[in-house]
Amino acid sequence: KPKKETMKIYLTEMEVYGKVFAGPNIVASSFEKADEAASQSGLTVIGELDTLVVNDDDTWYPVTVDTETNRTVH
Repeated sequence: KPKKETMKIYLTEMEVYGKVFAGPNIVASSFEKADEAASQSGLTVIGELDTLVVNDDDTWYPVTVDTETNRTVH
């Protein structure tokens, strides 16, 4: 059996008219592949989506891992 690659979700941002906005998610097997796709699309990878936390009041937030320093970012 061929080894199945684990895909990850990478969050991006983009600058438009001097303002920074959230960009589309990139699904890739590595930071390097996601970063290459982002660069070719005018985007910046800001981290890897790690967890989605849902609070008791039904609010939620993503937890990302900064892929360059491997630190958790909320």
